[in-house]
Amino acid sequence: MTPFQALLTGPEGGATGAAVSAHFFGSQLAIDAPGSTVDVAQLVVSVGGIDGPELFLNWLDGQGRQASLKPLSAGDISTVLREAPAALQPQLQRLWGERQRNRRQVSGWLAGLTGAAVVASALLWWQGGNAIGALAGLIPLSTEKQLGELALSQVRAQGGIHEGGAAQQTVQDIGRTLTAGSRYQYRWLVKQDDTVNAFAMPGGIIVVHTGLLRQAGDPGELAGVLAHEVQHVEQRHSLRQMIGSLGWGALVGVSIGDISAVAAMLAHQAGTLYFSRDMEEEADRLGLLALQRAYIRPDGMLRFFQTLDDKDKAKVPDWISSHPQTAARAQHIRSLIAATPCPACIPLASQHWQAMKALLAPADK
Repeated sequence: MTPFQALLTGPEGGATGAAVSAHFFGSQLAIDAPGSTVDVAQLVVSVGGIDGPELFLNWLDGQGRQASLKPLSAGDISTVLREAPAALQPQLQRLWGERQRNRRQVSGWLAGLTGAAVVASALLWWQGGNAIGALAGLIPLSTEKQLGELALSQVRAQGGIHEGGAAQQTVQDIGRTLTAGSRYQYRWLVKQDDTVNAFAMPGGIIVVHTGLLRQAGDPGELAGVLAHEVQHVEQRHSLRQMIGSLGWGALVGVSIGDISAVAAMLAHQAGTLYFSRDMEEEADRLGLLALQRAYIRPDGMLRFFQTLDDKDKAKVPDWISSHPQTAARAQHIRSLIAATPCPACIPLASQHWQAMKALLAPADK
């Protein structure tokens, strides 16, 4: 196979990177110096570059540390695109093609934002939180989806993500009931993790930990959690929080495919976004209404919160840590239920529920 020159960053290449020669051999990526190989199946492709094209081959080493290989020149990128094994070609062709289209589209998008930037600056000086909301409103769904996919790629790299099976099917079936007619095309994933956690990423990506699925007492409780998380997407709470922490400049970089500057931050952020009290209350209120529109009894939302709130405060689950739970908030949900009765709402049933519980049960033993 034809070798290519690249910059290796990570454990072996160091933070600033080391120039190396590499080539593909069968299903392996061979790095000639320091002399190591990576299975192609472990590689996550990313693209970027503002002044020129950039391609990155990313992976985690045996100790879970992130490493990256960046071909140095356009010729080296061409070698990678041509010589990469078939297993890596779908990622390469899809992302490289999207990058070329994004660069053409973003020119017009940034031109339209030039005037908005002046207004945005004034808003940031005047009302910081509201300004971020205004900026989020300028971002097209396609860019929001790209940011969510980037965050998801970092979550995938941590391992344990499932897109099939009884657990994922249960989450997906309930979630689809709650999101009928949405402008987003939702993706429902389950992460093998014992912590009680669920989180929403921009663009309609919802991830639920197996620890939370074990905790949920019935389909109605899970529906309450999903209804809340869905509203973080629908109201663009997740997007607004990421903008606030990443900065507008980093988001523009994402829009043209330059993920290298924000990947590490997104890896840390995924699943740990903290929302304001107003955002949490809005997600509760609109999530409860979404349950009622689907004719699902909304008391499962309150029941799930109460169960977690009754646990030992020294062992507060992760989901409660990032979704602040107080007696006042529980009372707010209770008041909402009382103020918006739904006689037609019935307890939710799930055909996959028992299979999911049986699948997760061995971990409790």
